[in-house]
Amino acid sequence: MIRDPIVLRLIKVFGVVLSVAVVGTVGYCWLEGWPLQDGLFMTVITLSTVGYGETHALSPTGRGFTSVLIFACLITMTCWIASLTSFMVENDLSGRYLRKRHLKMISNLKNHTIVCGVTLLGEAVIERLLRTDTDVVLVEEYEAELARMCKRYPRLLTVEGSATNEVLLAQANLLKADHVVAALDDELSNLLVAITCKDIGRNVKVFARSTDATVANRMRKAMVDEVISPCHIAGGQIADMIIA
Repeated sequence: MIRDPIVLRLIKVFGVVLSVAVVGTVGYCWLEGWPLQDGLFMTVITLSTVGYGETHALSPTGRGFTSVLIFACLITMTCWIASLTSFMVENDLSGRYLRKRHLKMISNLKNHTIVCGVTLLGEAVIERLLRTDTDVVLVEEYEAELARMCKRYPRLLTVEGSATNEVLLAQANLLKADHVVAALDDELSNLLVAITCKDIGRNVKVFARSTDATVANRMRKAMVDEVISPCHIAGGQIADMIIA
């Protein structure tokens, strides 16, 4: 289902353009007795405001109909061009404007949480934190995932790019953050994020996802506060339910 208001407006205006074209074609065929192709051609050149001249000589009734059709075409084509221009401009500028706005808002944050990666773990953390009105900054390199998350969580602030890039972590205001969740699918990337965060934001608490014991040990040596293993946690919960 289409929800974008600009796209909906384009579809509605395009429907009006088609309606005017049909009415014009039928009107010439009915009033002037023209063949269908002549009525369509006359309507098209009127719609486009090209004005090649009359296809056939018009009767007084036909001239009156043409005058009304010209007026309707001018309004319709003006709305169509305005909607199309609005669609193109907003698609070009909205992304850049939104990124600048997010970066400005992020720079004013403190005691927030940085989540690295749109994964099942990362999304679950984001959803829970936003429910409690906790400020969250998402760092994600894939634009489509960022767009999906922003649409689902309007309050979510984002930084586009790889979370392993310390510049982007700085843009996420790491120095003033309380927590960082390294929830990337690649465990070595999570290790790199954890090391970078501990190096730059020495007071930040880092939670990193890992299912590999070797990588988990390296994370602990890097002073990661909590190493999260979703499989171990889920397995422990299942075992508890079985025992109970």
